Amino acid sequence: MTENAEIDEKTAAVLKRKGYKILSRLSSGAFGQVYKAQKEGSDDFVAVKVMNLEKVSDKFKQKFLPRELAALIEVNHENVIQTYDIFRSNRKIYIFMEFAGNGDIAGYIKKHGAMKEPLACVWFTQICDALNYLHTEVHMAHRDIKIDNILLNEQNIAKLTDFGFAKEAYDPIRKRVILSETFCGTEPYYSPQILQRRSYDPFMADVWAMGVVLFAMVNNKFPFHFGDRKAMLKEQTDPNHLINRYTRKLSHDLKNLEERMFDPKENTRITFSDVLRHAWVRNKGRY
Repeated sequence: MTENAEIDEKTAAVLKRKGYKILSRLSSGAFGQVYKAQKEGSDDFVAVKVMNLEKVSDKFKQKFLPRELAALIEVNHENVIQTYDIFRSNRKIYIFMEFAGNGDIAGYIKKHGAMKEPLACVWFTQICDALNYLHTEVHMAHRDIKIDNILLNEQNIAKLTDFGFAKEAYDPIRKRVILSETFCGTEPYYSPQILQRRSYDPFMADVWAMGVVLFAMVNNKFPFHFGDRKAMLKEQTDPNHLINRYTRKLSHDLKNLEERMFDPKENTRITFSDVLRHAWVRNKGRY
């Protein structure tokens, strides 16, 4: 839901100098505000993320902010929110991005309930394609995959956003994955390794989280109860748990894909390259 934009004079002056008029506030988070803006004299809209450097920790400025900005500059894919401009002024970072006018997947589910498999497959495949590109070509893990971070544009094309925890996670010289020890993300999407506070493969953690996204899209609930991490881990490692979590009749292929994405062992969990070749994706969610 949008809100009226209340911005300080310095921010307003910077945006005016760039030729943009702020229309409304789209969201507010721990690291800044996101506004909807319009290019003066045109019908073009953008999203503007404004991060106040005086309100974030030194750790964030030194560790996570450079990664996010690097990711935004480096990543170029049709299913990733495009970044148009980044600049710094008055102790703030301004990020001008593609505007996605149809909200996020979380909002869609809240309004319409669980999706039918063909629609879920369209959006799921679009984001998996973006993540496969991210993993195999940019060698970067997102590390905060969730339904709130998948936006829909005016043509209802799914777009991945929020690279605040993104990290390059492959050593090209040694040709191996760089394990993560930062336990980031959002709890319902945590893989077993993150719950256990063990060094984990961030690429495989993205696969697990995307499995949670798919489950939420077609069931309108999460696959694992969260809040009690010990109990959550027990559910994740119980091969019979998912059987009782499905809210309606779903195809065999979809259930098989979920089981492979929810493999508790990282070394045998399916990759996004194989996800895109899975029968459920090839058949476009139809059965």
